[in-house]
Amino acid sequence: MRQTVTKLAQSYTPMIKFLGKHPVTKHPIEILPHPCTVNGLVPGGEGCLNPAEYLKNSKPFVVVPYKKQHASKTTADGAISFTDRPLQNNEVSSIAELPAKYRFKPIEEKELECINSGGVM
Repeated sequence: MRQTVTKLAQSYTPMIKFLGKHPVTKHPIEILPHPCTVNGLVPGGEGCLNPAEYLKNSKPFVVVPYKKQHASKTTADGAISFTDRPLQNNEVSSIAELPAKYRFKPIEEKELECINSGGVM
């Protein structure tokens, strides 16, 4: 019985068959700019910034948790009451007070027509 299993054993052959040879694409050895780049910028070229130089000038974003000076008060019915506090540096009380680059852009008339028509132009 053992010899039959050994004789019938075969290596896996995929059922899909490809016609012809696999095309080998020749890539250029020199670094070329991407066709969509502006002014033919090349990574590491004279028009590009060094990442280390860029990162040393940028300040890292730090999330600092707000620590309450007073514990929040809970009423008898379980609702939490909040206390007003003065705004600190770099805080705003409304979205309207944000700088222009952080505000939502208004919807243009053409975009509004596209939305109202269900995407049909």
